[in-house]
Parts: sequence; C-alpha cells; structure tokens
Amino acid sequence: MLAILGLLVSVVTVSVLMILGRGEKQSYGVDERTMQSAVILFYSDGHAYDVTDGWNEGSGIFGHNFPTASGEASALYRSETVSTLNGRTVYRLMEGAGDPADDDDIADAAIWMGLMVSHPGSGAAGVDIAPGDGNSPLDGENGPYLDKMPKSCSRYNSSDGGGTYTWIVGSYSRVYGVFQWATDEWYVGFNGTYP
Repeated sequence: MLAILGLLVSVVTVSVLMILGRGEKQSYGVDERTMQSAVILFYSDGHAYDVTDGWNEGSGIFGHNFPTASGEASALYRSETVSTLNGRTVYRLMEGAGDPADDDDIADAAIWMGLMVSHPGSGAAGVDIAPGDGNSPLDGENGPYLDKMPKSCSRYNSSDGGGTYTWIVGSYSRVYGVFQWATDEWYVGFNGTYP
C-alpha cells in the first residue's frame, strides 16, 4: 500500500513540475509578444530624439525611433545554432559582424522601459537609464505602450523590474528576451526561470 502511495506521489509531483515549467515558458512567450507589439507601436508614433543629445533633449527632432539609447534597432540577431543550457533550447546572441554579443552590444540594444510605460515612472532616476524625472515617459507623452511592466524585465532595463531577462531590439526590429549565462555569453530564449 505504501509503495503504491509513494508511486502516485512521485507521478503527481513530476506532472505538476512539468506543468509549471510549461506555464513559465508560455509566460516568457507572452512577454515577448507583448514587448514586440509595444515596440512596433512606439516606433509608429513620432518621438522627440536629438542625434547629439538623445531622448527629449536638445532641439527635439521628431521622427520614428525605437526605444533604445540610439533610437535605432541594433544589428543583434539569434544564431541558427541550437545550444542547450540546463536542458533548455536556447540560441547564442550574435552581433552584425558574426561575433557573439557582448555587454556593450546589449547596452546599445536594450529597450529603455521608461519610454514604454503609459504613465509617469516611479523608479529612482537612473535605474533604467531612461530619461525624465523618475524615469518617466517622454515629456508630454503618454503611452499607450505598456500599462504594466512584464515581470520578466530585469533591472537592467526596467525602472521597477527584478526579472531575469533584458529585452532588446535586434536586427529587423525583432524584440528578443536575452539573458547572460555564467560564461558571460548572451543567449536568446527561455532559460528555465520566470521571472
């Protein structure tokens, strides 16, 4: 009898863990689609960006820009080669010349979440490297891009994020959720942890 109960408990435990893992991966996918839609919507609007002084500074030149430090999409892309980390299928993040992406590449490509929120930010200035008082949206502008930051957004690019992914705009306006592995290499995909 105890053996049967033990077997049932082990089967149920494994099933629950598999369901939780699928749910986390689906949450990552939902965040990816949400960020992609928000970035495209942001780009379709005209925003003040000065090529010398950056966002909402200087002469305030209006144009179609991405919510990154440069106002542009980066040349970063997902490699075609599959990698396996902790049993998860992920891909190396590459830069335009075909070399692995480094921290500087990520800093240039990271989405400034302060530009994406649909309401004034509440984080301390400088937390997400976005402009404005408390990392608010651009002066005089309100969304509608993101009403709530996805939980997966890391503090690297979110004024109130504590998640495990940095969201970037890569080549061809593609949004990627990326993470840094222990080897200091950057990867694209679900790393097994959400957020």
